[in-house]
Amino acid sequence: MSGTIEEKITAVVKPLVESMDVSLWGVRFRRGHDRAVLQIFVESEDGVSADKCGELMDMISPALDVEDIIAQAYTLEVSSPGLDRILFTLEQAKAYVTNTVRAEMRIPTQGRHSVTGVLEEVSDDGILKITDRVQGLMEISFLNISTVRVVPQFPDKSKKPAKVSS
Repeated sequence: MSGTIEEKITAVVKPLVESMDVSLWGVRFRRGHDRAVLQIFVESEDGVSADKCGELMDMISPALDVEDIIAQAYTLEVSSPGLDRILFTLEQAKAYVTNTVRAEMRIPTQGRHSVTGVLEEVSDDGILKITDRVQGLMEISFLNISTVRVVPQFPDKSKKPAKVSS
């Protein structure tokens, strides 16, 4: 089996996840000093409960042990992608056009290692156009992005409604 660790894990995990009526959002593997972390993000239209994540872990863990893709000790985490979800594919990024995102670049673009701004467009050839607060519109290759996340926006509840005089 060739490919990245994430691609190999996806090939093993995706059918298992889909058999539980949820979809695989993404796989992220990070090596640490003491222990590595394998994060598997799943979602469904109805949301994903902690119980469902536990069931998935019980199914995924032995399958990964059999495949023996990761040589070192690691911690397996199964969760929903959350509000600050990582966008793993161009298709996922296209679904979040007009949202605020934070992108971390592998190689600096216009002198920047990261950019936070509105995702204006995602082209089919893999260019993300992000309007940054500092530099304005930036074009960044998806291949140069190590991580891009949605920045959750919450309504401003500090503003009090105007009083109506009677």
